[in-house]
Amino acid sequence: MPRAFWEIDADALVSNVREISRLAGKKVIAVVKANAYGHGAHLVAPLFDRLEEVEFLAVATPEEGKKLRLLGVKKPILLLSGFFKEELPLVEKYRLTPVVSDRQQLLLAVRNRIPYHLNVDTGMGRLGFLKPPYGLLRVFPPQGVMTHFPSAEVDRHFTLKQIEVFRKLVRPLRVKYIHLQNSAGLSYKVPFANLVRVGLSLYGEYGSKDLKGVLKLKFPSRIGARILEVRRLPKGSCISYGCRYRLKKHSYVGVIAFGYADGFMRCLSNRAVVYYRGKPYPVAGNITMDLTAVVFGNVKPRVGEYVEIVNGRRKFSDLATLCGTIPYEIMTRIGERVERRLLK
Repeated sequence: MPRAFWEIDADALVSNVREISRLAGKKVIAVVKANAYGHGAHLVAPLFDRLEEVEFLAVATPEEGKKLRLLGVKKPILLLSGFFKEELPLVEKYRLTPVVSDRQQLLLAVRNRIPYHLNVDTGMGRLGFLKPPYGLLRVFPPQGVMTHFPSAEVDRHFTLKQIEVFRKLVRPLRVKYIHLQNSAGLSYKVPFANLVRVGLSLYGEYGSKDLKGVLKLKFPSRIGARILEVRRLPKGSCISYGCRYRLKKHSYVGVIAFGYADGFMRCLSNRAVVYYRGKPYPVAGNITMDLTAVVFGNVKPRVGEYVEIVNGRRKFSDLATLCGTIPYEIMTRIGERVERRLLK
C-alpha cells in the first residue's frame, strides 16, 4: 500500500478523447507533454496511441518524444517546442515531427528533409513566424501549419481576429494538417482546420466555461494519501509551522502522508479540504514538505486508511481556484512519490 496514490480511469480518458473529437468533428492531437500533465506519460500515451480519433501525440522536448518511442508509441509525435541544433539526431532517430518557429530550425528541417509543422504567431507573442517565409517553404513544404490561442477563454474578439489573420496567412500554403484550437478553443468554429490540439480537456477539465453545456467530459483522477497518525488534542492547540491554526475545540487531528513535495501546494494551507469516507474535513495549519494535518473534530479516523485529496467533487481546477492559479500548475506539481495507476 503506497503512502499516496493517483488513480487514473482509462475509460474516462477514452471517453474524453471521443467526446472532443465528436464536438470538433476532427481528429485530435493528444498533448502528453510534462509527463501527460503529471498523470504519467507511460500510462496515458500508449492508451491514446491505440485510439483512431488520435492523429498525433504531442510533447515539448525531444527527450519526451524519445521516451514515448521507447514505450512503443507508433503514432506520429509532434514536437511542440521545436529543437536545438544538437537535438537533431534525436529528432531523426525517433521520427519526431518538430514544430518549427524560427529560420534556423526551418533551415535544419529543410536541409535534412525532416517532416515539420510551421508555427505562425498570430498573437501569442511567444514562438512562431509573424509571416510564413513562402519562398523557403516552396523548397520543402511543411506537413502542417499551426498557431496558438493565448486567451480563447476570456477574449472572444481577439481570438476571432487571430483565426481570420491565420486563415489569410496560410491560404497560399498546401499542407496536410492545419490546427489552431486548444482546449479553450474548442468553443470556436474553425472549418478550414482539420485537427484540434488539446491537453487539459483530455484530463477532464474544461478550458472554458462556455464548453460545460456542450462538452461532456469525465474527470478521470483520484488522489489519495494514508493517515499516518491520529491524536486527540485540546482546544487552543497550535497546528504546524508558524502556528497559523489553533483548535477551536477538543478534536481528533490526523496527519496524512502528503505535503508540498507531493504536490499539495502550500497556498492550500488552511483552505483545502480532504475527504474521508465521503465527508470533507479541513486542512489545518501550514502544509509541510511531507505531511499535512487535518482536523476531524469528534470523528476518530483509522491510521492507515486513505483520505482523498482530488476526486470528482474536488478537482484540480477547484484547488487552483483556492490558490489563484490554473489547474495545469496543480496537475504538473504532483510529485514522483505519488504512485500513478491506470484503472482499466
